Amino acid sequence: MKAYVKLLGDLREALGKEGLEIELQSHSELKWLIEDRLLGYEGLKDHLIDPKTNRMRTDLIILINDRSVEGSTENERVRDGDIITLAPAIAGG
Repeated sequence: MKAYVKLLGDLREALGKEGLEIELQSHSELKWLIEDRLLGYEGLKDHLIDPKTNRMRTDLIILINDRSVEGSTENERVRDGDIITLAPAIAGG
């Protein structure tokens, strides 16, 4: 089973590519995918984890198949063929 992780903005720049194909275990949780798989890529940790709290950044936009899952990574399941989009929140003014 595989999922595709699409990276936008600073995340794309940090990794140097648009996305990754990730091998999944059956019944994979989104939290596991991010913490166990993505944090192993050089340069992504600072964009995914808040250094003050050592937890996932709250300003990170997370979508599964274009559906927002922000704040619920603990219970979200990732299935074969899912597209997970990660993007930094952009503030402007």
